[in-house]
Amino acid sequence: MFDLWLKTLGDLRSPKILLLMAIPFVAAIIMVSLLGYGIFGFFIFSDFITQNPMVLEMQQSMDSAEETIGSIPLIGGILLWVTGFVVTLVAGILGFLLGSYLILIFAMIITGFMTDALVKAVRDLNYPGLEYQGHGSMATMLWKIFKYALGMLLLFLVTIPMLFIPVINIVWFWLLGFMFFRYSVVLDVGMVILPQAVYEQHSSSTNWTPTGAQAGIFSLSLLPIMGLIVPVLAVIAQSHYFFDKLSESQSNK
Repeated sequence: MFDLWLKTLGDLRSPKILLLMAIPFVAAIIMVSLLGYGIFGFFIFSDFITQNPMVLEMQQSMDSAEETIGSIPLIGGILLWVTGFVVTLVAGILGFLLGSYLILIFAMIITGFMTDALVKAVRDLNYPGLEYQGHGSMATMLWKIFKYALGMLLLFLVTIPMLFIPVINIVWFWLLGFMFFRYSVVLDVGMVILPQAVYEQHSSSTNWTPTGAQAGIFSLSLLPIMGLIVPVLAVIAQSHYFFDKLSESQSNK
């Protein structure tokens, strides 16, 4: 795990890799400039949002619930404060994680178009002369990721009550995001580098060396802005792991 981290950081000395890493930043700046403020303004000030019957009904229900709880003798005020604190805490945590995930997903989409270039840059820098040929097609990869995403969404919906349990909600929401992130990176990089038979041998999440390395890299997405470069780092780390396995496979023939 630590070896993959060191190899990944070592590759940042390459101007080509640094240039590829800068692309998500530039794309993010353009997207924010074109869409960010407009969308934010729409959701904050648009009558479609502020006067939406569902929003108004939810607000009325919340006001009614607050009045009911507050009217309980002696402990009503305490219960109201505790309830408000818990709701605010949960909403804040989930909002922070959701914001981090949205940035990460945007960066993953951009990085997905650069996977071939990143893999080639890692090969040229660290494994010169090693020939690689992947398997499958873009359509196959997108279909697999789509099915996995649906499965993650279903799992999220089934386990929504867990999101209201302190500490557990943070861990569970992080784990759901990591599972999708790891699957997408492993599948994308694996289909570029490895033959299918070799890929199936080394793509399991129980291969703790790459899984642990990806978990550490994924956790960086919780830091501001870092989510934009996390997918690039993950592709580099996974490329090292798969190139090592491909080299072993070819030497055993």
